[in-house]
Amino acid sequence: MIYPLVINMKNFKRKTIAVSMALITAGMSGCSFMPKPLTISEQQALLQEDRVKAQKDVEPVGDLLTFNEAVARGLKYNLDHRSKLLEQAIALGTYDVSKYDMLPKVLASAGYNYRNNYFITNATGAYSGNPSGSAEPFVNSDKQYGQAGLMLSWSLLDFGVSYFNARQNADRIIVASERRRRTMHVLVQDIQAAYLRAAAAQKLKKDIESTIAEANVALKNSNKVESGGLKPPLDALKYQKALLDNIKILETIDLELSTAKVELNQLINLPAKANLKLEDPDSLVVPNAYNHAETEEFEVRAIVANADLKESIYNARIAVEETRKSMLRLFPGLTFNIGPQTSNNTYYINKNWVEGAANVSFNLWNLLSAPATINLAEQNQELAAQKRMMVQMAIISQVHLSKIQLGNSSRLYARSSEIDAVDGRIAKVTAAKYKEGAASQAEKVAADASYIVSKLRKYQALSQLFAASGKMQATTGMEPHFDSLDETTLTEMTAKVKDSFKEWNSGILPAVPVDPPVASATSNIPRTKPTPAGPAVNVADSPATREVNSLVGNMLKAWKTPSGSAAATAADSASLGDVASKAGDLFKAWKPSPSTAPNPKAPAGRESSSSQDAAVIAKNK
Repeated sequence: MIYPLVINMKNFKRKTIAVSMALITAGMSGCSFMPKPLTISEQQALLQEDRVKAQKDVEPVGDLLTFNEAVARGLKYNLDHRSKLLEQAIALGTYDVSKYDMLPKVLASAGYNYRNNYFITNATGAYSGNPSGSAEPFVNSDKQYGQAGLMLSWSLLDFGVSYFNARQNADRIIVASERRRRTMHVLVQDIQAAYLRAAAAQKLKKDIESTIAEANVALKNSNKVESGGLKPPLDALKYQKALLDNIKILETIDLELSTAKVELNQLINLPAKANLKLEDPDSLVVPNAYNHAETEEFEVRAIVANADLKESIYNARIAVEETRKSMLRLFPGLTFNIGPQTSNNTYYINKNWVEGAANVSFNLWNLLSAPATINLAEQNQELAAQKRMMVQMAIISQVHLSKIQLGNSSRLYARSSEIDAVDGRIAKVTAAKYKEGAASQAEKVAADASYIVSKLRKYQALSQLFAASGKMQATTGMEPHFDSLDETTLTEMTAKVKDSFKEWNSGILPAVPVDPPVASATSNIPRTKPTPAGPAVNVADSPATREVNSLVGNMLKAWKTPSGSAAATAADSASLGDVASKAGDLFKAWKPSPSTAPNPKAPAGRESSSSQDAAVIAKNK
C-alpha cells in the first residue's frame, strides 16, 4: 500500500508543477501588453463629445447681453467654476463615506475546500509518546467540503482613527466651499474686465475704422502733394509723420481690443465665434468708492467672512485633528470578532457553531517612534497656526490696499471722464473748422484719435474701478449668495447679481455677522416669528449695533497706533486674533439678556439697552 501511494504523490507533484508553470506563463503573457494610442478619429470623437457636453444646458443669448447677465452666466456655466463645485461635491461624498468607517466590519465568507486525498493524522500519548487507541491512522475531514460564515469585527483603534477622519472630512467640505468662493471672486472680476473691454471695442470699433480710413486718405493726398512739388518736402514729411503716428495709435488700440470678445465668450462658456451685442459702457452704474466709510469697518467684515482666512482656520483645525489621530495610533489595538459559522464536512459533529475572539496588539516600535511622531504632528499643527496668522495679517493689509486702490481708481475715473469730455468737445470744434476749411485733415484726424484714446482710457479707468470694487468685495466676503446653481435659473441668478451690485453701490455696508443665540431650556427670552406683513427691523441701524461697531473700531485703531504712544502700550501685546476674540465677546454681550434690569457692569451708554432691545423685539413681534 505504501509504494503505490508514493507513486501517486510523485505524479501529483509533477502535475502541480506543470499547472503552476502554466499559470505563471499565462500571467506573464497577460502583463506584457503594449500601449495602444488612440487613433485620430477616436481622439476627435472624444473631443467632440466633450464640446457637446460643455455646451449642454447653456441657454442661448438674447438680443442683448447685459453686464449682470454676463456675470450670472459665468457663475452658472463657467467650466472652472463647475470643477470647483464638483470638488465640493466630492468632499461631501468623502465625508458621507467616512462616516461608515466608524461602524463595525461585517465580513461574510464562503469557501470550497478540495484535497486529492484524505486528511489523515496519527495520535500519540502526551506523556508516553505511544500511539493512542489503535495503530491505524484517523481520517479527520472530507476530501471536498464547503464552509461559510458571518463575522462581526470591530477594532477600537480603527474606530478612533475613523472618527477623526470623519471630522477632518467634515472640515474639508467647508474648505472646498471656501475655495469655490475664492474662484467665484476671481471669475467675477475677470468677467467684469473682459466685458468692459469687449463693450469698449464694440463702441469704438466704427470710430477707429473711420478715423484710420480718413487718415489713410489724407496720407495718400499728402504723398500726391509731395510728389507734385506743391509743398516743401519737410513740411509734407512732418504732415505724414503726424498721420502715421495717429494711425499707429489707433491700430494698436484696435489690436488690444480685438481679443476681448473671445475672452468673454470663454469665461461665460459660449462658442469663441459668438457675436454678442453688449451694453454701452457709459450706461453702466459706476461702483461706489465708499469714501465715507472707515477702513476698520471693512476689516471687521473681512475677519468674519474672508474666504482665504476661513480656509486657513479650518486647515488649522484639520491639523489639530491630525495630531490627535497620530497620537491615537500609538496606543494598543483592541479587536473583537464574533460570528456564526457553518460547514458541510461530514466528519464535523457540530456543523453549526459561533466563534469569537478578542485580541490586543501593540507595535513595540511605537515606544521608540512616539516622541518623533508626536513632535512631527505638533510641528504640523504649529505650521497651520502660523499660516493662519500669516493669512490674517495679509488680509488686513489687503483690506487697506483695496481701500486705497478703490479711492484711487474712483479719482482716476473721474479725471478720465473730464479729459474725455474735453477731448470730445475739441474733436467737435476741429470737425467744424475742417468743414469750414479752417483746419487741415491731419488736425481733424489727430483730434479724432485723441478723442478715441481719451475714451479708451476712460473705459480702462472704469474697468480698474470695477476691479478695485470687486477686490474689496472679495476681501470682505460680500459676494452674492446662491442656494444651488443647478436649481436656480439664469433669470433668477441675473436678478440676484443685479440686486447684489445695487446693494453694494448703495454705499451702506451690511451688518457684521454674529453667532445666533444658543437656545436653553431655562431661557425666557421672547421668541419672534417672521410674518409676511410684519414691519422690518433694521438691526444694522440699532443703538446696540452702532455701539458694538464703534467699540470694535476703537480697538482696531488702538491696535494700529504707533508703538510710541500710550494707546499702543496696551495694544502691542495683543494680536489681531485677540482683537477678534474681544469683538466676538462684545457681540455675545449684545444679545438680549433674560432679565430686563440694567446691568451695573455694562459700559457707559448701555443703561437703557435692555429697554431698547425689548422695544425692538416688541416691534418685530
